[in-house]
Amino acid sequence: MQTRKRTIRHVVRIGLLLLALGPGVLPAQPASAQALTPEEALKRFKLADGFDVELYASEPLVRQPVTMTFDDRGRMWVIQYLQYPNPAGLKPLEVDRYLRTKYDRVPAPPPLGPKGNDKITILEDTNGDGRVDRVKDFVTGLNLASALALGNGGVYVGQAPYLLFYPDRNGDDVPDGDPQVVLDGFGMEDAHAVINSIQWGPDGWLYGAQGSTVTADVRGIGFQQGIWRYHPRTKRFELFSEGGGNTWGLDFDRHGNAIAGTNYSNAVCLHQVQGGYYVKGFSKHGPLHNPYTFGYFEHVTHQGHNGGHVTCGGIVYQGGDWPEEFTGAYIGANLLSNAVYFSALEPAGSTFRTRYVGTLLETDDVWFRPIDCLWGPDGSVFVADWYDKRANHVIPEDTWDKTNGRIWKIVKRGTRRAEPLALSKLPSDELVDLLEHANAWYRREARRILSERRDLTVLPRLRRMIATGREAVALEALWALYASGGWDEETSLSLLDHASADVRAWSVRFIGDDMPPLAPELRKRLVQMAEKETSLQVRSQLASTAKRLRAADGLAIVEKFLRRAQDNSDPHIPLLVWWAIEDKAISDSDRVLKILADPQIWLLPLVENTIAPRLARRYLAEETDASFSACARLLSLAPRSEDVLRLIAAMDQDFSGRPFDEVPAPLASLLARLWESADSDPIVTRFAMRMGNRAAYQRAVERMIDRNEPLKARLALVSAVGQAARADALPRLLKLLDESSSKGDAVRMAALAALEHYPSQSIAREVLDRYGQFTPELRSRAIGLLASRATWSQALVEEVAAGKIEAADVSVDQLRQMLALGDPALDRSIEARWGKVRPTTPGEKMSYVPVLGRVLSAGQGDLDSGHKLYMKHCGTCHTLHGEGIKIGPDLTTADRKNRDALLLSILDPSGYIRPEFVSQTALLNDGRLLTGLVTESSPREITIVDAKQQKTTLARDEIDQIHPSTTSLMPERLLETLAEQELRDLFSYLQSDAPQIRSAAKP
Repeated sequence: MQTRKRTIRHVVRIGLLLLALGPGVLPAQPASAQALTPEEALKRFKLADGFDVELYASEPLVRQPVTMTFDDRGRMWVIQYLQYPNPAGLKPLEVDRYLRTKYDRVPAPPPLGPKGNDKITILEDTNGDGRVDRVKDFVTGLNLASALALGNGGVYVGQAPYLLFYPDRNGDDVPDGDPQVVLDGFGMEDAHAVINSIQWGPDGWLYGAQGSTVTADVRGIGFQQGIWRYHPRTKRFELFSEGGGNTWGLDFDRHGNAIAGTNYSNAVCLHQVQGGYYVKGFSKHGPLHNPYTFGYFEHVTHQGHNGGHVTCGGIVYQGGDWPEEFTGAYIGANLLSNAVYFSALEPAGSTFRTRYVGTLLETDDVWFRPIDCLWGPDGSVFVADWYDKRANHVIPEDTWDKTNGRIWKIVKRGTRRAEPLALSKLPSDELVDLLEHANAWYRREARRILSERRDLTVLPRLRRMIATGREAVALEALWALYASGGWDEETSLSLLDHASADVRAWSVRFIGDDMPPLAPELRKRLVQMAEKETSLQVRSQLASTAKRLRAADGLAIVEKFLRRAQDNSDPHIPLLVWWAIEDKAISDSDRVLKILADPQIWLLPLVENTIAPRLARRYLAEETDASFSACARLLSLAPRSEDVLRLIAAMDQDFSGRPFDEVPAPLASLLARLWESADSDPIVTRFAMRMGNRAAYQRAVERMIDRNEPLKARLALVSAVGQAARADALPRLLKLLDESSSKGDAVRMAALAALEHYPSQSIAREVLDRYGQFTPELRSRAIGLLASRATWSQALVEEVAAGKIEAADVSVDQLRQMLALGDPALDRSIEARWGKVRPTTPGEKMSYVPVLGRVLSAGQGDLDSGHKLYMKHCGTCHTLHGEGIKIGPDLTTADRKNRDALLLSILDPSGYIRPEFVSQTALLNDGRLLTGLVTESSPREITIVDAKQQKTTLARDEIDQIHPSTTSLMPERLLETLAEQELRDLFSYLQSDAPQIRSAAKP
């Protein structure tokens, strides 16, 4: 093994020597792939059977296309994102590791602000040959304009921090004047996540997305990633849903469901529901803006291939002209895989799952970077191609090739060219006819124009279509009726009994959108629906709407939901019901608790599993006399002892740090009775101790050292006693380090974790004296403990210097943690023993790439050997082809085919860290320093998992400072342990497509 280490290290050192001698000494590198002409690129495409691809437009007519839309005449409008990635005229003051930039000022809107290079261009095919032959710029000089939508006699433009409106009332393709500022406050710190994907929703609202690395504050509503909406007529702005990936792409299926793009692994989209909270990069952004969600929705689960982890500009195909397998399919652009895939959207309760069906278009031209999709008047799909070899945006230098850009058109063979259009000139009755068109593009345009006209003469016909039309037609007519001003209370009441579930769901939605106090009859009908409605989709919307209503109305609906056992297993409904209750939990606690006064309701699954535990956590988290009183009332309402214990367990999971000095008065008598009757339960003991019960604390100390106690209970009590950090318990915690029973290692591991809370210098000596008795796992944990404080670290370094502990036992990451403590004497001691500990510079790491690239090119790798090496070196933190432990990113969807990029990501794991995998460094009030991934976050505490998979829960009031670490949890120099052939073996597996590994047993 030592020989292997020398082999790769020798190769790397030779490479560094050659680099130092000068670039001319390095062997010639393989020529990088060059940009292809549009005609050459066209020949490299592979398409699904029955389809062709045509070049619709290319440079110099269009460059860096980022988004596109069609007007009612069938002309394409496209934003050329030429100013990307940095806004013009602003001075960056600070840039963090996520490329979030603080600028010297907020720019004024156009035309007062700095002029950039972006422009909105109109592309037109005048002769019907399928290729653009007329180009006109509508507006130039934009500065990171990233979204557009047409309507209301003009163009809505997203240019952070603004949503602008350029009026063009006469339709001459020239703005009538300066733009109006519609909204202000969208985040602008990162050009990869700004306002995007604005488009008209079925209800006449203008919807849009914002990504993950910017922070918005629009009309006092703060958020990072999410879906927002704006109503041009009423001027209302709402955050429709919060969270998700770095969303770039939004569409609506035929039912009106919002489907958004993402950059998460193992997923291609999110189903964004009204009022929903979604997974986000918690370590990067902290908790959701509502800290009491106590749960969130994940991405739509996906089966099968999905390419790289970025799916952007996706559409739900409703063009009406393609084979049946495409109708309703999600077509997503995947820029990392240089491909466009399509997946089936299949029901999964009230939401969806996706399943890979096929590849619509792909190429081996690595410059092909599809970022937006759109279907048009003839049902064909258009793809905006950024066209650049570079896909990684984390390199700060602006090296993008801005000379290129293409828009491709994917055509089903035999498709007829669309006739020239002028939908805005059609009479309203003909627009209503278009609501039955097979291509949803016509339906959407007709609805938009009708909503602008608000022609009352079409309302009777729309009502008849809702009453007698086919399900899809009835829904289209309902959307048009609402957007055209025909919605009223009488209509809403009549449609709640409609045969179509979609019509019923959207009727419920519109009632909640108007947010009036409900008339008695309407409230009665909604309550009946909550009790008897058969459709999951309608019930899901009803739960969302209940949150928006007044407490008297919303909670009456919620009470009926609680009695529906079948909804307990739905992916969305339980949390939607909880969020409706949480919204009223503090302001209307009497109404909420009245619902739980019925003992029978506690037997229902939704109450037992979702509502009651979260409500207990919500009241405890508020920490006011009123909330403690509500907590006591909730506990007193619990009819069975197991219900009480469930509530206690829920509250206990949110409790961390030092216990209360005294039990809060509203809880004192109840908690005393509970402690007297259930002190044998370890959770009750721990909770009572944390709430300030002194007798419970003494009992916890006694039980944690009792070897007859169940191991799980002991470990929980050791953790709680450690968090209390009372001096009288320290000798007993130290004694646990000597436990040698069959369960002793687990107890000793817990004791080492508990000792972190004590600042005593004697702890270092106690641990070091026992170091020789520890297993390797305990030794690693002990060093992690000692590395968390400067004085303890000094004792550790002295022990190494004395030869009592091997220097190799202390990892480079642990040395860096000790150096991060900022103690000059400790720094000198470390340097005296280990030398200068510094990370390899990015330039040095990059120089290894061509050297190791030649090693990889020198022979073939073996998949069997590569699989074993992967499981040993990578699978401890990553998954690939379904194998491994998911701490770091899933490698299956990484850009694995790009060998140089893969090498650099291993050589320089800290060069770019995906937001959801950025570790945090926490400096605590007592001087400790901890580094790890934040895996859980609540109003009271966070949970950090370090590189050794050690989990530590910290109360927020324990933390002095917490900030993102510049160092990845993934260690450097992994490849130095491999022989040259092993390196080839490992990479053969890392770059393989779901290989079938042969059995390890050889014949």
